[in-house]
Amino acid sequence: MKTCFKFGDHVRFKDVENPVFGVVLEEANTRDEVTVQFISEEKTELVYSDDLELVIHPDTARLDWMILRDYPEDMDTEDRNFALQAERENIDTFMRLDAKQQGTAA
Repeated sequence: MKTCFKFGDHVRFKDVENPVFGVVLEEANTRDEVTVQFISEEKTELVYSDDLELVIHPDTARLDWMILRDYPEDMDTEDRNFALQAERENIDTFMRLDAKQQGTAA
C-alpha cells in the first residue's frame, strides 16, 4: 500500500546513513514527488514519496490504540487502515462543527 503524504506530516528520509527528518509542505504531484522542508536544510526539496516514511506522532499512536480497542483484534491491515481513517475523519468533522458552533456563540 502506497503512503499518501499530506501537508504537515512528519517524515523521515529513508537513508540508513543519514536519516533526515522533515515536514511535508505540499502533497505529491503527478511524478509522485512531495515537497519537504528538512530540518537540516534552508530550502525545500522535492523528494519521491517512495524515499520517505511517515513518522508517527505519539499522540496519533495513542489515538489509534483508543480507536482500535472497539474493533476486532484479527482485522487485516486494509480493514484496520480503513477503520482508522474513517474514525479520524469523524473526529475532524466533529471538531470543525464544534469550532463553528463556538464561533457563532461568541
